[in-house]
Amino acid sequence: MRILFVNARNDDEHTSHSRNGMYVPLGILSVVTYAQQEFGDRIDKIEVIDEDVSVLDPQVFARFDLVGFYATTFNYLRTCEYAASAKSTGATTVLGGPHGTVLTRQILTNKSAFDYVIREEAEIPFAKLLGHLLGDDVPKESIPSLGYRDADGSVHVSPVTHINDLTTLPIISREYVPMDRYVENYHSIYGDRADLVQGSIFSSKGCNWRDVTDGGCVFCARLEEGMRFRPIEQIWQEIRSLKENYGVNSIWDISDDNLNAPEWFKQFVDERPDDLDDVNFFIYSRVGTVRKDLIPYFRKLNVEEVFVGAESGDNTVLKRSFKGQSVSTIRRATSLLRDNDIRFFPSFILGLPGESKQSLENTYDLCKEIADLGGANRLGVTILQPIPGCSAYNQTVAKSREEGINLDDLDEVEMPYFERAWARNFTEVDYDTLCEYKEKIDAVVGQTMKVFGGRTETEKRKTA
Repeated sequence: MRILFVNARNDDEHTSHSRNGMYVPLGILSVVTYAQQEFGDRIDKIEVIDEDVSVLDPQVFARFDLVGFYATTFNYLRTCEYAASAKSTGATTVLGGPHGTVLTRQILTNKSAFDYVIREEAEIPFAKLLGHLLGDDVPKESIPSLGYRDADGSVHVSPVTHINDLTTLPIISREYVPMDRYVENYHSIYGDRADLVQGSIFSSKGCNWRDVTDGGCVFCARLEEGMRFRPIEQIWQEIRSLKENYGVNSIWDISDDNLNAPEWFKQFVDERPDDLDDVNFFIYSRVGTVRKDLIPYFRKLNVEEVFVGAESGDNTVLKRSFKGQSVSTIRRATSLLRDNDIRFFPSFILGLPGESKQSLENTYDLCKEIADLGGANRLGVTILQPIPGCSAYNQTVAKSREEGINLDDLDEVEMPYFERAWARNFTEVDYDTLCEYKEKIDAVVGQTMKVFGGRTETEKRKTA
């Protein structure tokens, strides 16, 4: 069996995020690593093409028996094109990733280019599917998280969803991707950090806030339920491997909130091996979990920067977004980090529920205040995108249905429509006003720090 995995670059109408091409596709690599462990020599060849760092020639599909694709909403259309090309060569095609997880049935109904769709965590379901395709006694009907078409064309989606036991998965191998290219991309953006060699891991899955609020933040499309942690010893083994094999000296932990469980975080820090005390970290945190008692642990771990989801400078908007925080907690967290010489990376989202001209002014003022505060050298500002899987997407689909527009059966998500429909129905301003404020914040904050966030439609027209 010859297998190829593809992470297609974003569709032309979508822009890249602030770390595009700087970090490896951990999800794909985890599936590949597990498959190689389980099947060994029964796999003749297994390769990964990540278009964030490599060029994909569609003619390559003819060399493989099975082609797996990872799709978000932002690279889905290009992924469909590649899947159709792969199918034309006789390859079996499999889709994984968040877009397929949410829209499994729609994709299998509308896109013949995909033979199978795997929902949520794919390591074990893909291995079972691979066994089925290799002739093992694994009926596809028994495979959890799997969607496919029956012989008569009807769509079947397993009612069972597989959830990984993180203590049983192997350390993710990076041998399938060109690690040096990710480092080159990082240095091309952060030229002042030539000393930094970055790598990424995940220490946990899930978000405690999402669980206790039955869905969490209105814009959040993270799909994992329940909190699960990897073995601490294994995480440090992975970091050691990255350091020894690739010279990595800076780790980005992509877990949703690294402070979901403060006591686990403290234990992780306390068990740091002495030979890894020169590795620094970039972590995520809700503003409410940035606490004074954790500052010594940030220092001990060499936390260089904390990404904090500020989201808005208006308390009413924050409350309606189910953020569980206020402007005062944002100020407290950012000041605490600044006062202890720990850099932070605040992010804001414009167009949250109930957004108004006044709330946008409040957010603009808070962004300026943070820029003047010091302690941050970059800031993220985006306009809310109702991505499949988040509450905002579901609300937009439901509202459109009331207006006589049926979006339930679609697998292709026209984000410009969703952004404007959301603004029209769930805020007190229109989309163009959101664009104006994003550009206004970009201009004033960009005088003193890097500003990240997708381009607005106006900005796209200017560069077309």
